[in-house]
Amino acid sequence: MRWSKRISLGQHMLVDFEILEKIIQVSQISKHEIVCEAGTGNGILTYELCRHSQFVISYELDSTLFASTSKRLLPNLKLVNGNIFDTKNLKFDIFVSNLPYSKSRLAFNWLALQKFDRAIVMIQKEFAAKLQANPGEKNYRAISVITQYCFNIQRLFNVDRKAFMPEPSVESEVVRIVPKKCSRITDQAINNIYFLFSQRNKVAASVARKFGSKVDFGNTRICKLNAEEIVELARSIKVF
Repeated sequence: MRWSKRISLGQHMLVDFEILEKIIQVSQISKHEIVCEAGTGNGILTYELCRHSQFVISYELDSTLFASTSKRLLPNLKLVNGNIFDTKNLKFDIFVSNLPYSKSRLAFNWLALQKFDRAIVMIQKEFAAKLQANPGEKNYRAISVITQYCFNIQRLFNVDRKAFMPEPSVESEVVRIVPKKCSRITDQAINNIYFLFSQRNKVAASVARKFGSKVDFGNTRICKLNAEEIVELARSIKVF
């Protein structure tokens, strides 16, 4: 039952040490940096992060996994049994995570509100494609806009299904994201972006007028606007 519950949440444990080494290499962690990890899991990534950094803050929601990894505490590791995405104003330099697939969108929404230097994240390959989808494409979603507006995105390498236990049914990919300078966003704007994409095929100007905005993109439909335009519109409307 334990495995079934974790699989339903998209949680698969990384067991391939070659992939682990590649993640550490691309993270380029230095001894003066603080690392934040979402999903301690079996702890094999966590302890490698501790070896290379000044300090690691690792969050694990599953109480059984938390109890297991807590038995191997290190002096520069803080383990938290809780939901990292409910945490505000957390101070860290690097975010590193093998995210449960069901939490990927939530994680990127959360990262858009944080201050940090870079992130190395393992996600579902299909989700990685959504992050870089262009306006008008089927995969162009609210998360595409949020990520493209806030971050520079680099797709690094694919990860074979056999690198996990249990083996997932989807392909995985590791990506690097670096915050863009002066591209801050608010929680309200994020909520409005998701609302706009619920109206994705409507003309942007008509939606803008309906919700008290004077922003005018002519007859362009919402799904055809680029990230900067949608954020501008999201900031100007009053929905919630």
